Parts: sequence; structure tokens; C-alpha cells
Amino acid sequence: MNHAVVLAGGSGTRFWPESRTSRSKQFLDLTGGGPMIRETLDRLHPVVPPERLWIVAGRKDAPHLSPAALGIPKGNILLEPEGKNTAPAVALAAAVISAADPGAVILATPADHAIADVRAFHAVIRKGLSLARETGRFVTLGIPPTHPSTGYGYIERGVPFPGKVTGAYQVARFAEKPDLATARKFLRSGRFDWNSGLFLFRTDAFAESLARHLPEVEAAIREAVRGGTKGFARRLAEAYRRMPSISIDYGILEKEKGILVLPARIGWNDLGTWRSLHEFLGEEGGNVTFGDVILTDCRNTLVRTDKGLVAVLGMEDTVVVRCGNAVLVCPRSRSEDVKGMVAEVRKRFPSLA
Repeated sequence: MNHAVVLAGGSGTRFWPESRTSRSKQFLDLTGGGPMIRETLDRLHPVVPPERLWIVAGRKDAPHLSPAALGIPKGNILLEPEGKNTAPAVALAAAVISAADPGAVILATPADHAIADVRAFHAVIRKGLSLARETGRFVTLGIPPTHPSTGYGYIERGVPFPGKVTGAYQVARFAEKPDLATARKFLRSGRFDWNSGLFLFRTDAFAESLARHLPEVEAAIREAVRGGTKGFARRLAEAYRRMPSISIDYGILEKEKGILVLPARIGWNDLGTWRSLHEFLGEEGGNVTFGDVILTDCRNTLVRTDKGLVAVLGMEDTVVVRCGNAVLVCPRSRSEDVKGMVAEVRKRFPSLA
């Protein structure tokens, strides 16, 4: 059967002051459609039923993970004892799912991405699930780039892959986030897609790949899951203490042979910064506001407030965010640097981080 695993372990510090230690990015309502994690789950319902939707998150996020509010069974919420990046998270979910459904095919997706064309998203996910089931290969979604971004990793498409499911390509290589000159070269070539972070696989193929490339993760997870529910939390905590912190990209995908990519024109945005949120919600040069906001003579500006009035005069390419007892003001172009500012907030005002 088909399953979907929503990876909800990130922190999203670039969305401070709304994203805090006590409430990570995936639990924020950034687009006006409700918490990001709920939007992600709702988007998956037409493809995967609620009883086969899973969440992997940190123990610290348990207060935000109500099964009733999320619409999935309580047992489908898997809590990691500590964050070890995406490879252990996916390994945990795959092992639990495989124990109940050995022939499962899984879509792994971040909890905090935005998709503008949901119908196209459903179509490409159905195609990807079929492709992963038929071939036993990893399948990833590549986003055809709209501009030479330096903030995303890239996937180079190789030759078309023959088979019943059309539109797939062999992956020639994965490329790290490039400098601007390289990003422009990628765009001109027409062979590169942005790496969406969404991928699909058959659980038996994943287990083989995990044992080959990350044997210490495979052994630790297998031992924790094999013992059943009694004492599972203790065994899992011990397993995580022994495992490295490593992403699925570095740990498996960049080492695996025969990976396939499906180009996906789905209006995707990873919503990594206030700037990317503004670009997703607004038109070039336009303003985007949430809450009680007055703008006068402003252009290309994002302003959000959860309480009280915020009035902004004569600003361009600016971000203003008021949340609780903290305010952020920065140039839109410096949105990436908010993460560094949070480190300073954590040092000087830990209760506000």
C-alpha cells in the first residue's frame, strides 16, 4: 500500500520571531491556510488516506501534535528522542511502516513546503508512487527552476528512463547549492532542476540501501523496532545516542545508483525565509500584510503582526514582523541572516528565542 511520511523535525529559525524554540516553523500559519503541517497533511489526503499518513517529529513538539487536530491515528505520530537530521527520521518511519506493511511504498515530504498547484502535485505524486513500486528505485521530484537560485541544491537530469510511467529521467548527479555564476550556468543548460526534498521509495529497497550506506543507522533502528511496543521509547533513545546526525541526501541519495527524477511543475516553494514567503504570496513589487497593518508609500514589503497596529511609512524591500514580545525589522535581501541573529537572541535573551 501507499504511505506518506511528513518530516516535521526542523526548527525554522529564519522565521523568528514567529518561530521559537517552543513553536517551530511547521506549526505556524504562514500562508493564511492554517498551520503548515496541517496544510501538508490535507494536501496528501486525495493520494494517501489518513490512516496511512505518518509524522516524524521531536519530543519537544509533542504539544503541537494532537492526533484529533491533525486527523491521523495517534500511533502514526513518531517522536524522536533527539534530532539527528533526516536519515534517521526516514529510517525510523520506514521500519515502523514496513513491520506492518512489508510491501509499502512511501512518499517522504517535509512538513513546511508550499504548493500552489495542488492538482498537479497529486498527479506527479501518483506517478512517482507507481514508478517507485514498479522499479524498486528511489524517485525524487525535481522543480524546474524559474531563476538562478543560490539557495537550493540542484539535480542534473540524465537520459530519459523508459517504462510504463513516462516523464522520468535518470539522475546524472546531485549538485550542492551553487554560487550565482554556476546557478546561471545550470539554468541556461536546461538540464537542472531544484532539489525539492520530496522523494519516494519502496521499503525493501530503502532497507537494502540503508544497510549498504548507513549500516550503523540500519542496525540501531532495526534493534529498536524489533522489540515491539514494550520498552520501545527506551530502546529508541539508546539507538539515537549511537547514530550519527546525517541527512538522507548525504547519507543515501548522493551515493545511490539508478535514482530517477520526475520534473514537477507544481508551484513549489520551500518557504525557507521571510523573503521566500513574500515571493510566494505576493507579486513582484507588491506588499503582503497580515494583521492590523497600515502601509503608506511602501513597495515590495512584508509586514505581519499578531497583536496591535503596525504602521510603516516609505519603506521598500523590507520585512517587519511583530510576534508577542519581539519585533524583527530587516531588509528583504537579508532574510537569510535572521538565523544568525537568533543565535545572538538565544545568548542574550534566551526566553525570547
